[in-house]
Amino acid sequence: MQDLTIATGDIVASSRLGADELDEVMSTLREASRLVWRWRIRTQPPEFVRFRGDGWQAVLPEPEVALRAALFFRARVRCLGPDRDTRVSIGIGSGMIRGGALGASAGPAFEVSGRGLDAMPRTARFAIDHADPPKGAPARERALVQAMFGLADEISRRWTVKQAQVFSRMLAPDAGPQKGAAEALGVSQQMIAKHLRTGGDWAIQQAMQTLEAGLALE
Repeated sequence: MQDLTIATGDIVASSRLGADELDEVMSTLREASRLVWRWRIRTQPPEFVRFRGDGWQAVLPEPEVALRAALFFRARVRCLGPDRDTRVSIGIGSGMIRGGALGASAGPAFEVSGRGLDAMPRTARFAIDHADPPKGAPARERALVQAMFGLADEISRRWTVKQAQVFSRMLAPDAGPQKGAAEALGVSQQMIAKHLRTGGDWAIQQAMQTLEAGLALE
């Protein structure tokens, strides 16, 4: 067994999508999971798994980037259209990945991630829980982390396609200055700043930085 951070999700309103549209969303998530892995680890990432048609699962490099990753998954999917979205349930705990294949893997991290997705309220899109809460992490801190995920969910669900395009570039830890995003998207730096401001970037950054400092996730 090893310490793992597992993201399990599904596509919101997938029944409204054609087969090609659903394939496009899954391809986007697969690529997003690869990029998230490379935020911290340079080796080949574990397999991204698609299941039950609209379900998916990926391994995150470490628990501290869980919120940043959830927001990144949503941003990349929202870039495909205003009606595109995904649910993301993060499970932290022990587990085993056999031969890099998630389909043959098991453990508490996978279980808590899956249960979190199944138990997610109808209007929620993000969830997080710890299968084996570390010693010294009181329940109130875990509840605070869950609340931060809920607030980040509510803020980011309002992103327009253009805002999502900006966040999908600026959420990466090594995103660099806004000028680079402006050049890539063919807009002014002022427009990048506006989309970040109206998309709640200041609050999102504060939440991500707090969690990445190790609050209740180590």
